[in-house]
Amino acid sequence: MKYGAVGDGISDDTSALQKAWDSACNGSSKIGSVYVPAGKVFLLSSLHFTGPCKLKPLIFTIDGEMKAQSDPNKWQKGENGIIPWLIFDRVEGLVLSGRGLLDGQGKGWWDIHCRDHPGPMMTFSNCRNVILKSLRFRNSAQSHILVMGSQNVHIKDVKIKSPEISPNTDGVHITSSSDVSITHSDFATGDDCVSIGDQVHNLSVTFVNCGPGHGVSVGSLGRGGTEVEVEDIRVAHVNFTGTTNGARIKTWPGGTGYVRGIEFFDIRFSNVQNPIIIDQFYGCAPNCVQTEKAVHIEKVKYMKMSGTSRTEVAMKLKCSGKNACSNVFMRDIDLSPASGIGSVSSLCSFVQGATQGTIRPSSCIQ
Repeated sequence: MKYGAVGDGISDDTSALQKAWDSACNGSSKIGSVYVPAGKVFLLSSLHFTGPCKLKPLIFTIDGEMKAQSDPNKWQKGENGIIPWLIFDRVEGLVLSGRGLLDGQGKGWWDIHCRDHPGPMMTFSNCRNVILKSLRFRNSAQSHILVMGSQNVHIKDVKIKSPEISPNTDGVHITSSSDVSITHSDFATGDDCVSIGDQVHNLSVTFVNCGPGHGVSVGSLGRGGTEVEVEDIRVAHVNFTGTTNGARIKTWPGGTGYVRGIEFFDIRFSNVQNPIIIDQFYGCAPNCVQTEKAVHIEKVKYMKMSGTSRTEVAMKLKCSGKNACSNVFMRDIDLSPASGIGSVSSLCSFVQGATQGTIRPSSCIQ
């Protein structure tokens, strides 16, 4: 408000928030601070919060409501298309929190082809030491949060909500990043609750509720024959409710590299279409052709997982004959049919590993 914001939800407050950021980032005090007050609604166009800042940490508190332009024609355009909404770039030492709401007002975009969408609602690009907590997000034009090229990013107690029919509205997408955690959060989206892209190392997703949505997905990876490096991913204490997938790994035929050190632990499924799935033929159905190359999936653990499947094939592990999935381990799996489904089964191809304890439906791992 000190920089001229109106906060009536009608006036464009973009310039005022940009000035507040620039002042906090480059100010003379020991700690930089931006405060978006409660009881106000701030209409904002695209904003680029650029670092590095002189002040660390920078405290960005959102207690009010921030909303994007609802009309796609009013979004800013750059050389590479529509400019994304909120971008934090090269910022080190950021605490972004509050009781506020970020509303992407994305409905106007959902009937437009995804290639023309503005990208994520909030992006952390080449950032370090970031804490994002307690905020609410809804109705993004596309993905809600993107973590890209960043390290030591921790997301806690966020709530993300978009309709099940909204296309490509992932909750959080992570790519080319390490030491990232997502915990104690709720996701209801039109795509993956959490999606894990290439070059991701040491990621944990814990105490999360997912649904509706497409589950927690490692991938898709290897499109166009690219080389993949994804390692040390832990997904634990997660509830999937009414999702199309649960614990999913998906790669394109022809990719190379590896996905390894993946652990799914203490997972609950309720009326989930594909509770446990590895799909190494993503994107080529229904006419998949065996390629000479495939991403190698190894050292995957599924432990203490239970609930109901709304399809007969509750465990579907479809690996490539050119590079079989190896060291896959299952322990204490108990999946039963959801209402209207007679029985459940498992389906495996080219999977090597071992099991322990009760496995239902019976394992097809060799």
